[in-house]
Amino acid sequence: MQLFYAKTVLVEKGMIENMNGFFRLVLIFLFLVSLCVSGCRKVNDQETLPYGWQENRFEHAELTRWYRVYLPDPLPENPALVLYLHGGTLSMRSLFSPLVDGTKTWMSIAEQEGVVLLVPNGVNSKTGDTFGNDQNWNDFRPDNAAGQTPVDDVGFLLALLDEISSEVPIDENRIFVTGASNGGFMTYRLLIEAPERFAAGAVFIANLPEFEGGLPLPDQPIPVMIANGTDDPLVPWEGGMVGKDRGMVVSAEDTVEWWVSANQADPDQMVSRFIPESDPADQCQVRMDFYPAGDGGAPVLFYAILGGGHTMPSLEQSGLENKVFRRIFGPVCHEVEGVLLAWDFFQEVTKPNP
Repeated sequence: MQLFYAKTVLVEKGMIENMNGFFRLVLIFLFLVSLCVSGCRKVNDQETLPYGWQENRFEHAELTRWYRVYLPDPLPENPALVLYLHGGTLSMRSLFSPLVDGTKTWMSIAEQEGVVLLVPNGVNSKTGDTFGNDQNWNDFRPDNAAGQTPVDDVGFLLALLDEISSEVPIDENRIFVTGASNGGFMTYRLLIEAPERFAAGAVFIANLPEFEGGLPLPDQPIPVMIANGTDDPLVPWEGGMVGKDRGMVVSAEDTVEWWVSANQADPDQMVSRFIPESDPADQCQVRMDFYPAGDGGAPVLFYAILGGGHTMPSLEQSGLENKVFRRIFGPVCHEVEGVLLAWDFFQEVTKPNP
């Protein structure tokens, strides 16, 4: 594998899984304006990746797939790896967008903690393009749901992990996966179909899909953190259709209950508390429900974002905090930094036994 710095078009073509033409145009306009704030450039100009970041292609199942990876310098001995999966109609470049909220914190964690951050690209569900910015993952939702692709994304992502691990001395006991929305749905699929490859997973703003005959159980328990907003206009808290036509999901509470059962966590020992408010003006509260592992099981950590929308909770980053975005995505909760919650969870469930 020859990792190299690549130059790619920066403009994001798709920022949301479901919106009409007017809102899509508004979103693109606001994105271009935000680029000018940090140094305006022409659409056809190309970018150079920040220090430590590389971009490469990977051949899998007769497709050329693309990904970005951050390699710490100096590279720690046996570093942890976080596999970050972008949301639907976004791309591997979304993490670098000024409009992305709290997910950008993964870049800071990778730098500060010496973590390898792997950010692969999905596939365009209409054209089959693997390089662009309007990409999706083939998660557990039915094939006829809008945005789904027939691509073997599970095979691609596992093969990509093998490729990176063959070139970088990754700690195989500290490989984590996380994503929001479509990236969260895909995280569920990986945790169910290949739990042995991951130490833990963290899912934001995604419920388990309704699955004919029931979802298959993972071969082994896997620690999982889940965070959902009660005011999510796209992935309903109470379950139902995602957007207009992107597949049916169960409720957030049913999702947690499924994982508690699958993980052999202990509901009788569940601990629940509210996180102290840091921004009363945002009209949001965060409740934490922790289900410890039962005998031979794994824990489940659930954050109920009471008043939160289809957005990452973030203390400071507010790229989606305006009236247009609020109408599309719902409110942003400023009570917690979602990525830090996930990273703390990852470290807690993998710390060595005394």
